[in-house]
Amino acid sequence: MASIVLGAATSHTPLLILPPEMWLEYAERDENNPELVFPTVGRAMSYQEAVATVVPEWIRTRPRDLATFEKQSERCQTALDELAHSIAAARPDVILIISDDQDEWFYESNMPAFSLFWGDTVPLIPRPISVRGTERQRMMDQMVADGYGDVRRDVPVDSRLGRHLIEYLVEHDFDVSQMTYVEESYGGRVARRYPAGDGELDVVRETAFRPQGLPHGYAFVVRRLLGDGHPPILPLSQNTCYPPNAVTPRRCHALGEALADAIAEWDDDVRVVVIASGGLSHFVVDEELDRVLLRALRERDTATLTSLPRERLHSATSECLNWVTLGAMMAKTDLTMEELAYEPVYRTEAGTGAGLGFARWS
Repeated sequence: MASIVLGAATSHTPLLILPPEMWLEYAERDENNPELVFPTVGRAMSYQEAVATVVPEWIRTRPRDLATFEKQSERCQTALDELAHSIAAARPDVILIISDDQDEWFYESNMPAFSLFWGDTVPLIPRPISVRGTERQRMMDQMVADGYGDVRRDVPVDSRLGRHLIEYLVEHDFDVSQMTYVEESYGGRVARRYPAGDGELDVVRETAFRPQGLPHGYAFVVRRLLGDGHPPILPLSQNTCYPPNAVTPRRCHALGEALADAIAEWDDDVRVVVIASGGLSHFVVDEELDRVLLRALRERDTATLTSLPRERLHSATSECLNWVTLGAMMAKTDLTMEELAYEPVYRTEAGTGAGLGFARWS
């Protein structure tokens, strides 16, 4: 019988790739980001309007100096090193990675709520060299791209367990999409249907067709936490970001329980590590939501995990749902959660940035 021997959760933001002396410079692009959803009002607003009307003074005046960022970066990198060590020490036979897709494989031509890749291998393809912006911006973009994978390679996948998980989920009333290979190129359009002052945000992002391997939420885990010679992975995608078929906290929790049951029913005697990649709150920090989530995960508080306020789960903050799925799986085991680090990085006066979280169940 298969067994879950370790759980792990990590943020995967560019802040974890760039050195802290670049954080303020990287944050300059926040001022023109149309996808900023502010938790105090639950809707998208421009950076400038939010600073003038809804961002509290304690956020506007929060320290954003290099010394602060260096301490936060050091604590985050220490937590990542600890996760990498724990994963290796667990001696897994397979690693299930729960994350989400952001304009990489899935567009509005096909946007599944849940999807699992179960081919024999999945390519990790370095991002193309950026040609937009200043030379300095292109340099930072390239550093970020390299942090998600700078060498093309085929990543092994446990196709047998993958098929078992899909069939088990279908038998238990989950309509899960499946992938066994990657197309030559991907591209398309995705609308950001987040609440705005006069209805919905009118933003549609179009991505030109280009080669696209393992999406960045999985590639970060492979490159930063697994190292060379790691066992096969299984990439599970949840559409956390894009209404109208974005997943809900209740559905993610139910999926996690079903995944844990499916692993327990697998006949092979294999050791499974499960990793949630993404979050916590961003592109606007919602420290209150992050701490509510972390407490609920630690206390196995199903009621809170299944009722997280959806009006605070828009934009990339929705990646908190990857942690909900993992938490439901861990609640089916006797593993105990340990919070390795939580760093709310407020990188601008508008409170933009990321709640950087790292946790381990062992």
